[in-house]
Amino acid sequence: MRTAMNKRAIIASRQTGFAGETVRALASTLLLLGLIGDRRVR
Repeated sequence: MRTAMNKRAIIASRQTGFAGETVRALASTLLLLGLIGDRRVR
């Protein structure tokens, strides 16, 4: 029982970490695109 719970916790933590990384990448790309757009408009 304990091992199963640990495995589930590890999988959950991995999924959340992956989601956080993807969100960070999306935010950084959006910021870069916004800066480029501002420069082009100006």
